[in-house]
Amino acid sequence: MKRRHFAALALALVAASASAQSPKPDSPVFKASPAASCAECGVVRSVKRVERPQQITAQERESTAGFVAQVPIGGDKPVVGSAADTRGQLKPPVVSYEVVVRLDDGRFQLVVQDDAADLREGDKVRIERGRVVPREK
Repeated sequence: MKRRHFAALALALVAASASAQSPKPDSPVFKASPAASCAECGVVRSVKRVERPQQITAQERESTAGFVAQVPIGGDKPVVGSAADTRGQLKPPVVSYEVVVRLDDGRFQLVVQDDAADLREGDKVRIERGRVVPREK
C-alpha cells in the first residue's frame, strides 16, 4: 500500500512540474536581446605589444655558408673563418599583442594575436574564433 501512495505521489509531482514548466498561451514571452546573449562580449582592459626575438635556424645558416678570409689593416696574420659562423645572430623580432578583455559576465580573457591596430582600452569587443574584434553597434 505504501508503494501505491509513493507511486501516486511521484506521478503527481512529475505532472505538477511538467505543467509548471510549460508556458501558458496567454502569458507574454520575453526573448533576450542579441547583446544580452553574447557570452564572448566585453570591454578591452589593456593592449600590450610584445616582441619575441627569433634565432636564425641551422638551415638558414647553411644557406649562406661560405669561406671568409679577413686581413686586418696593419695586422700581420689573416683571420680565417666561415660566413656560416653566425652564432647568436637574430632575425627581426616577431611582434604580437596581448589583449585583456573583461567579459560581460565578469570573467577576464587574455587573447594573443598578431595585430591590434584598431583596439583601444575601453572599446566594446567580442571574441570570435580566438581573435578580439570590435562589436557591431
